[in-house]
Amino acid sequence: MKPHPWLYAFVFVTGAAVMTLEMAASRFAAPFFGTSQIVWANIIGLIMIALSLGYWLGGRLADRYPRWHLLFAAVGMAGLLACAIPWTGPWVFHQLQAGITGTPIHIIVFSFFGILIMFAPPVFLLATVSPFVLRLSGRDVSDLGKVAGALYAWSTVGSIAGTFVTAFVLIPRLGTHMTIVLTSGALIVSAAMGLTAVSPRRWWWSWLLLLVPLVTALGGPRAVKPVQGLLFETETEYQYVQVAALSDGSTALIYNEGGGVQSLRRPGDALVPRDYYSYMTLLPYLSGNPSSDRMEGVVIGAAGGTILHLIDHYDQGSFPGLRLEGVEIDPVVAKLGPRYFGLNPARTPIRVADGRAFVTASQHTWDFAVVDAYSQQIYIPFHLATKEFFSILADHLTTRGVMAFNVNAVSPDSPLLLSLLKTVQEVFPHFVVIRVPDSYNYLVIAGRSPLPTEALRALGMGRSPVSSIAREALAHLWRPTPEQLKRAVVLTDDRAPVEYLTDSMIWDVAGRGISP
Repeated sequence: MKPHPWLYAFVFVTGAAVMTLEMAASRFAAPFFGTSQIVWANIIGLIMIALSLGYWLGGRLADRYPRWHLLFAAVGMAGLLACAIPWTGPWVFHQLQAGITGTPIHIIVFSFFGILIMFAPPVFLLATVSPFVLRLSGRDVSDLGKVAGALYAWSTVGSIAGTFVTAFVLIPRLGTHMTIVLTSGALIVSAAMGLTAVSPRRWWWSWLLLLVPLVTALGGPRAVKPVQGLLFETETEYQYVQVAALSDGSTALIYNEGGGVQSLRRPGDALVPRDYYSYMTLLPYLSGNPSSDRMEGVVIGAAGGTILHLIDHYDQGSFPGLRLEGVEIDPVVAKLGPRYFGLNPARTPIRVADGRAFVTASQHTWDFAVVDAYSQQIYIPFHLATKEFFSILADHLTTRGVMAFNVNAVSPDSPLLLSLLKTVQEVFPHFVVIRVPDSYNYLVIAGRSPLPTEALRALGMGRSPVSSIAREALAHLWRPTPEQLKRAVVLTDDRAPVEYLTDSMIWDVAGRGISP
């Protein structure tokens, strides 16, 4: 028996819905748990578990109750459950996250349960579609393989379409909230069409279920994570973004789960020793370029432009030839600097690009480079932490140029910190580490030539705000021992276990109450 052509469209829609929900799950979880590899593993793993159980139970039910109305009812219920996600999801995820900051313990455990509660049930119901449709359509065993192949092919094509359309069209243009509501509506329409085709007099009311996604859509998206002093909130192609006014008068840029502040503007652009941003104002003095007529620097991972703004604001007087530029992968975030963080785009432009791709393609050389993409979330982008990347960056620095980055580490014995230092040492034999006081931040400044630390001593004798930061830096210099580096690993493009190193660092101190 050949399936009705409408069934191919039906399995196409349900296949697309599965992948749409999976893609939406990552964006929905990001404001609460981030977008780390562990969160993605939870999403993919739970979706696969839900699909497996749905296939298994769907096959058993299809053999025992081969009824079309059961199939369509399951899809309609999946649509209703999906429509509930934008309303109940934020509350559920917030409850699971309450009182816990960004650690792998909550990322592993609580993101698992959040995704299980909100996204697994509709995917489970959608997985019952394939065995039901096959059982109800393939009555003639002689062409069962042909029917199964055609149905699975259309379902897979739907999944492909769901993946690309969701990632490149729906979420960027409509947002996660409306994408899920639209998916819910498509499922309910498919179910209502099927139910009324089976029995128009009995199932006419199924079309009324469309009121649920319609009301949800008219309600519009709400703030995903309301915070006090919220100035700006949006979803971008890369992350969930908030700008908030803090109680001390500062303005902060926050990504995803809020485990760290990505950009910060303090009242009066004050330099504060516990902010690693302030120490970046020392880089022009350490670049080995004594000329004040021409000096160039780049910030990779510019975010709202805090580092660019501070260097331009405090160092331009001593280096009138200073020219700065930033690189930021997220075009929405790149526009926030002039609006909220005092950035002057005419003096400090930000290029929209991936940091490594930008440096690799550039024909430029800089006197200093800052890699500040390491604090986007609890896990650092591995491709910006390898020996190969540091080698590419070194080739784009002047002979005495320096490279700087900040690492979050709970102690000087952190395997992540030591591995990054050992990797840096493979390319830049000379480096200093500044332990930023009252924080978990370690600022690494490295070069191929010896660093002119005497410039810091001379600067520290002055009375300017940068001079006070220089004195703090000299008071908190730290260097690892050869024994410490011996235990570390060199990170490469082939093997850079930054997630494992971060996890081992935090699990090692969990419950011991270590403070910076």
